[in-house]
Parts: sequence; C-alpha cells; structure tokens
Amino acid sequence: MPTDKGWRQYMNGNVHVTINVNDGTKIRATEDDEFHAVFPESIDLKITDRCNIGCRMCHEGSNERGDHADIDVPFFDTLRPYTEMAIGGGSVTSHPRIEELLERLEGRKVLANITLHEKELSANYDRVQGWVDKDLVKGVGVSVHSPSDERVRDFAARNTNTVLHVIAGLTSLDTVLSYGDMDMKLLILGYKNWGRGAGYYLDNQKAVDEGIKDMERTLDGIFNKFKVVSFDNLALRQLNVKEHADEDAWDMFYQGSDATHTMYIDIVKREFAATSTSPERYKLMDSIDDMFAKVKGTMDYMV
Repeated sequence: MPTDKGWRQYMNGNVHVTINVNDGTKIRATEDDEFHAVFPESIDLKITDRCNIGCRMCHEGSNERGDHADIDVPFFDTLRPYTEMAIGGGSVTSHPRIEELLERLEGRKVLANITLHEKELSANYDRVQGWVDKDLVKGVGVSVHSPSDERVRDFAARNTNTVLHVIAGLTSLDTVLSYGDMDMKLLILGYKNWGRGAGYYLDNQKAVDEGIKDMERTLDGIFNKFKVVSFDNLALRQLNVKEHADEDAWDMFYQGSDATHTMYIDIVKREFAATSTSPERYKLMDSIDDMFAKVKGTMDYMV
C-alpha cells in the first residue's frame, strides 16, 4: 500500500501493520497462523488523577485533589513511530505539561489521541481545537452523557476524527441515538466494575444490567445510524456483539484479546498492566518492550 494519503507501514514481530495516520484505520496481517507482536501498537496512558467533574462511576477514582504525573519517564524514548497513544485521566487538559507531552510524542511520530468528558471539551474547546490544528492530536474521544450536546456536535462537525465514547449500561440510548444523524464514529465501552464504578454498580446493579440488555437489543439500529461503531473487548463480551455479526465480518474486524498488541500505563502511580482494570500491576520500567513482554498474553480470554 502506498505511503501517501496518510498510509504508513511497519513490522511488529511477525505482524505487518498498515495504518492511516489521518483517520486511524489499521490493517494487521501475518503470514503465520497467529499474530506475535513484540511491542504494543496501542497504549492507554493515564497522565493525571485530577478532575473536578466527580462522576460517581469513575473507574479511575479521579477527583479535584488528584495528582498529576511526572512526564519525564524514560520509556517514552523507546516508543516506535506510529504507535497509537490514547491519553486520558482524570482531566487531561488539567495537566500543566500536557502540550509539552504532545509535542514530545509528535517528535517521535507517535499518534496521540485524547479522551475528554463532554464538559471538559466545552470548557477547553479552543485549546483542544488548537492541538488538532497543529496536528499534535490525531483524534479526540468525547465521553457523552447528555443528549445532543451542541458543543460536541459543533466540534465533531469540524473534526472528522472525533469519536463519541459511551458506556454500556450507563449511557442512555436516547443520548447515543441523538448523535445518529451526523455520520459519526462511535466507541462503545464496557461497564467497568472497578474504582468508584464498583460502588456505583452495587447501588445500581439492576439499572446497569438492564441498560446493557437494552443496548444489546438496539445494536442493529445503532449500527445503521453511525459511520463507524467499535467496541472495547469488555463491551464485546457484555453486549454479545459476536452474535450480531456474521462470521466473515467478525474474522475481519476482531483484533484479539487485550495485551496481544495493547497495554495500559499509569504514569501517575508509575505502574503498568494489561488493562486499566487489571488487578495485577507492575512497577514502571524504562523500556516499552520490557513492559509489554511482562503483560503480553496475560489476558487469555477470547470473546
């Protein structure tokens, strides 16, 4: 595939990866029977525990007194070009050195994406737009909680790499479907029974479970209303997505278990894990390859 129009290629172990740096489309192929990556192609990076929104179900447990991470960590210098870095918190815009971090990643050709609450986007609209305009941020994930927020709609209309983030069992179907007229990208996340999310689930188990069932029943309609619908592995399991896809489509799009080419890093607590809800945590290392080798293959479930 040509390297113009945003397409880039690299090898990761026995995996030939082709990625479009403009829209995030990725194709993974191997001549072997199984994929064997030697470094993470996608990383969830937590940079702060600071957040003043106070969501009752926050699985990270962030709050207005939370700590910011020290971004001077050596492993950044071991990242490969075109690694996808999903930067989150807490409130990423609250970190005093966020732009410095984005510039450092851009210098290594790392594809930085950020995830914001809809209220955070609204309060930092021009600042975030500036990062997108300077190509420091490739994609913006917006966690939506209220139907058809006008600032979110305006931002998404200006930036095609906006992805709506919703949570199975938590985000109402009215909120999800209120954006279905915009030819948008949607990411459905599973409900994380972790952090404050565990306490919220204890108090609202029936509502969460019923919300998950309602979303599963509505999946076909959701597929028809959005340009792209994607899921994390937790949502794939909770919503039984495999039952709603034909076998060929599943084989083409399913990327495999967590920690086969992905991982989670929390530089606030200076630790890493297979995923953000993995109980097994390890002390931060200087090499991304060494950290990935520690977690690779530890999530042995299949959806």
